[in-house]
Amino acid sequence: MRTPILAALCLAAVLGAGAGCSRSTGGGEARYLALFASAWQKCHTLGLYEVRVEAVTPLPDGVKRVVVRYLFNNGMVPDQGRAAMLVNAQGRLASDCVLDLAAGICLCGAGKDWHDGP
Repeated sequence: MRTPILAALCLAAVLGAGAGCSRSTGGGEARYLALFASAWQKCHTLGLYEVRVEAVTPLPDGVKRVVVRYLFNNGMVPDQGRAAMLVNAQGRLASDCVLDLAAGICLCGAGKDWHDGP
């Protein structure tokens, strides 16, 4: 019971801190953080401690490639990762696949329907 409450408090703190950001990531950081946290919660019961937007790259079709760096509880100690996601012009995920950049697979076993990189 304590883990979901802790995760919700951490998410609220991250969203509150990122709400006014307008640096080179395009100013939509709070929305990107919420999208990643929602994707994470679909299949993880372990805590998500911190999420930071690392880069936002607009693509020719109007979709943005958003890269986040995150810190999470792996069951024993804090661990970190990087993920990429596609966000459409309406601020929603353009694909269910939030790609773990180190492993090259989608979080939560989603089908990989887009390719990241060359």
